[in-house]
Amino acid sequence: MSDIESQPIESIDSDELESIPEEPPIKPKRVMSDKQLANLAKARQKAKVTLTEKKKRTTTLKQQERKLRELKLKEKEDRIQAELNTIQNTVNIEGDVEDEPIIYKKKPKKKKAPKVVYYSSSEEDEPEPEIVYKKKARKPKPRGNFQSMPTMEVADKKVEDAALEKKYNDELIKMRRQYMMEQVFPK
Repeated sequence: MSDIESQPIESIDSDELESIPEEPPIKPKRVMSDKQLANLAKARQKAKVTLTEKKKRTTTLKQQERKLRELKLKEKEDRIQAELNTIQNTVNIEGDVEDEPIIYKKKPKKKKAPKVVYYSSSEEDEPEPEIVYKKKARKPKPRGNFQSMPTMEVADKKVEDAALEKKYNDELIKMRRQYMMEQVFPK
């Protein structure tokens, strides 16, 4: 600690109070030489030129982009107009559209494959036919019978029974735990 801090406030002279710095001194502004000022002016001039060139370039690019968008829009409009004209050309003078009528046909039914019969070319008196059998297609299994399906009352009763059984099991588990706790920690 310095002497000034250890002394009581009344004993300090006013001269000593003025010598105590309250704030650090402010540095004076940097003074540039004439050469530095000339270099700074050149740099500013060069930056100004580059900035103006850059602004010109960006404005021309923006104008070109705007023209490109307008051309694309015009091209799209022309294409749509051409399609519209082709559609209008297909319309008759009476206003009817030259469309061929749509004919809907039923799917043809599959024909059963005939049984293939081969006759052997042996020189026997009785030709025995050689028959090749093909596997018969199975019928699809019928879906569930609606009479065997449970009604709403039966389904509701099953849900209620399941809820009641769950509640019973929960109570039973709770009682078992309580009994075990009483056995381990008697009162």
